[in-house]
Amino acid sequence: MPENHYESLLRAVSTPETLGYELLRDILLPDLLGQEAPGILYWAGKDLARRLPLSQLEDLPTFFAQFNFGELTLSQQTKNRYIYQLDGQQIERRQKAFSQADFQLETGFIAQQIQQLTNTIAEGQLEFDRNKITIIIQTDHTDVPPATTIDQPIQLHHFGSTDKSAAKTPTDPSASDTPVSDLMPKRTQRHKRGWFSRN
Repeated sequence: MPENHYESLLRAVSTPETLGYELLRDILLPDLLGQEAPGILYWAGKDLARRLPLSQLEDLPTFFAQFNFGELTLSQQTKNRYIYQLDGQQIERRQKAFSQADFQLETGFIAQQIQQLTNTIAEGQLEFDRNKITIIIQTDHTDVPPATTIDQPIQLHHFGSTDKSAAKTPTDPSASDTPVSDLMPKRTQRHKRGWFSRN
């Protein structure tokens, strides 16, 4: 029996306002991208981080909450590794509604934010648990990322805040003259690391 996508969408959302997001994210994009969807979404997340650079890593949970990506928590940090937990009602609903719910966009976004803010090569991987996602970002302090043009860090708007300084208008992202293809890092053999192999 074919999957009832409408019923899956209804199970994935808590408010009707997010139906469009879920339709694009969990039905249309996987169909369009096919088997390459996880890799493409990972690199799309990295590109999104270049377009929306944060001023500090502490802004990641606020960004994730504002864009309905889920509740993000830094659970562990060492010199070369950041471990985040992504959970919350949105994550739980997506996992229950879609057996192939993918979180590579979020993983790429976090990896690139860390790369930009620490000036080290950073790559990420996912680990799935029942109602939460673990995102592990591995950094390499021996290698400096290629120089790229990054927009000015955004000032996150804090909804409901009475602080006028927190609601500054962000820099216009269309002001960058750099083509998107130049923002994508060029993968070389020396960047193919075995960081996550379980050998």
